[in-house]
Order: sequence, then structure tokens, then C-alpha cells
Amino acid sequence: MISNLLQTTVRFIAQRQWIIWLWSFLILVACTWPGKDMPGAPVAGFDKIVHTGLFTVWTILALIIYPEKSRLIVGLGMAYGLGLEFYQQLLPFDRTFDWWDAVADAVGVVIGYSVTNVFLKNYLQRLY
Repeated sequence: MISNLLQTTVRFIAQRQWIIWLWSFLILVACTWPGKDMPGAPVAGFDKIVHTGLFTVWTILALIIYPEKSRLIVGLGMAYGLGLEFYQQLLPFDRTFDWWDAVADAVGVVIGYSVTNVFLKNYLQRLY
């Protein structure tokens, strides 16, 4: 049952390229949102967990949609995370560049790549 659900989900995502663009936009919005308007973190380092999670999902979605472009996706994911940090430095409100956020983004990309290769590789091979 889980296998069928996973296969159906992967097929659904693979047929809808707009999903990765929407997720990319949502990451941009989240990283642009003024920090003072965000709720307080429930634990120390929660911000890094959020960054890692956002980029883990981004990478999984991108690799499902474009499985043949894994190197490009890994590079783009890391560049997007780093670019967002430079972008935040330019914002006129309380957002700043943080190397540790960029590292958390990169860790999310690596986790997403690993999860896709370990758990979704068979589904992607059957799909394409």
C-alpha cells in the first residue's frame, strides 16, 4: 500500500513541473519575510532546521521532475541557498547574510539528493 502511494505521488509530481517553481517561490517568500514578523523559535537552531528542510524538499521535488539533471540540481540548489543569503543582505529590514543558513541549505540539498537516490531511485527508473 505504501509502495503504491509513493509511486502515485512520485508520478503526480513528475508530471507537474510547476511544483518546483512554486516551492522555489515559497522559499524566496520565506527568506524575504521580515524576521520581526516571524514567530519565535521553539528551540535554539530551529532556523537551521527550517532551512535544511526547505532545501531537502526542494531537491527531492527537483530530482523527481528532472531526474537526469542531478548534478545541475545539486549545484543550483546550493547556489540558490547562497544567493538568497546575499539577497537578504540587501533587504532594507532585519534580514542579514548568515553563512550557517547557507550551510544548512547545502546540507538540505545533500540530504534531498541522498534520500532521492536511496529511496526513490527505483520509482524514478520505472517512471522514465
